[in-house]
Amino acid sequence: MAEDVEVEILGQAFRIAAGDASSAYIRRLADYVDERMRAIAQTAQSMPLNRIAVLTALNIADDLLKLQDQHEHSSRWLQTKTEYLIALVQEQVADQ
Repeated sequence: MAEDVEVEILGQAFRIAAGDASSAYIRRLADYVDERMRAIAQTAQSMPLNRIAVLTALNIADDLLKLQDQHEHSSRWLQTKTEYLIALVQEQVADQ
C-alpha cells in the first residue's frame, strides 16, 4: 500500500498518497508548489486561495509546455545532426 505523506502548502496541511514516489520526492513537489503559490499570493494579498491555485497551475503548465517545446526542438536538432553524421561516415566508408 502507498505511503501517505503529510505536506503543507500555503499554510494548509495535505495528506498525499505517494504511490511509487518516495516521500522525499512528494515533499519536493509540495515545496515547489508552495513556493510558486506564495509568489503569486504576494503579488495580490487579498486574492482567494482557489484563484491563487488556478494561477499557480497555469504558471506551472506554461513552464511545462515551454520545456516540452524546447525538448522537441532539441530532439529534432539532434536527429538532424545524427543523420548528417551517419551520412558522413557512410560516405567515408564507401570511399575506402
